[in-house]
Amino acid sequence: MDWLESVFGTEKVVIASLYLPPLPGSPDYSPGTPPRGLISAARREVENLVAGGMDAIVFGNQQDRPWKVGVGPETVAMMTRIIHEAVQGFSIPFGITVFWDDLAAIAVAKATGASFVRGVFRGTYVGEMGLLTMNAADALRFRSAIDGTAIKLMFFLRPILCELVTPRSLRAQVKDALWGSKPDAFTLGGPIPGQAPAFDELRTVKELAKDVPVFMNNGGSAQNLAQVFENADGLVIGTHLREDNVSWKPFDRRKVAEFMRLAEQYR
Repeated sequence: MDWLESVFGTEKVVIASLYLPPLPGSPDYSPGTPPRGLISAARREVENLVAGGMDAIVFGNQQDRPWKVGVGPETVAMMTRIIHEAVQGFSIPFGITVFWDDLAAIAVAKATGASFVRGVFRGTYVGEMGLLTMNAADALRFRSAIDGTAIKLMFFLRPILCELVTPRSLRAQVKDALWGSKPDAFTLGGPIPGQAPAFDELRTVKELAKDVPVFMNNGGSAQNLAQVFENADGLVIGTHLREDNVSWKPFDRRKVAEFMRLAEQYR
C-alpha cells in the first residue's frame, strides 16, 4: 500500500466523486454551452473540495446518462480539456472514470496528469447499457504503450447498474483478479447506486487483497466512516457531501470540511 502514501499523503484516503456537467454528444448537454462554461462549473467544484480539505478527486462523466459502452472522441476531448483546466493551480491528486470506457479513461488520465483510473477492467456484465465487456490485458497493454505505467488502476468489483453475466462469488472475483489482472486497488459498492456494501463483504475483500488497497465505492457517510476505515483503506464519496444530499447538486464546502475533520479523527 506504499502508493497510497506517496500519491495521497495518507493511508486512509477520502476521494470525492466529482460529476462533470453533461458533455457534448450526451442527451442532457445544453446545445450552445461553450467549453468555458463547462470548465468553470468543474473548477467551482474543485475549489469547494480543496477548500474543505479533501484528499483527492475522481472526475467522471456520470451526467452523460444513459452511458455508452465505448465513448466517442468528443467525450475524450472534452473531458481532457475540462479536467486539465479545472485543476490548474491546485495540487490535489485526482483520477478519472469514464462510463463505460476504460481505455478512454487511461488516455484522459495520461493527458491530464491524473494519478489513477477507476474502471471495470475485467469481466462481462449485463445491465442498462446492454453487454459490457472489459479486459485487463487490453488496459494494461494500452497503459504501457502510452508510457502510463505510473497511473494506478482501481477495479470496480460491483459496477453500478449491471451485474456479471455468469454470477460468481465475491471471493472468487477477488482471487481471480489478483492472480490474473494485476489490480492496483479495488473499489466495492452496494447493489444499487448510493447504497453501501455490507461491511462483512468489505472486510472479506480486504482480507483477500492483503497489500492491494480496497475502497468503499458508494454509500459513505459521517455515520459509517469509522467502520469504513476499520475495514478498508478509504472510500469514494459524493452525495453525502452535496447540497441537500442530492447527487446532481454541487458540493457543500461546509459539509466537506466537517467530513474531513471527522476523517482526521478516525485515521
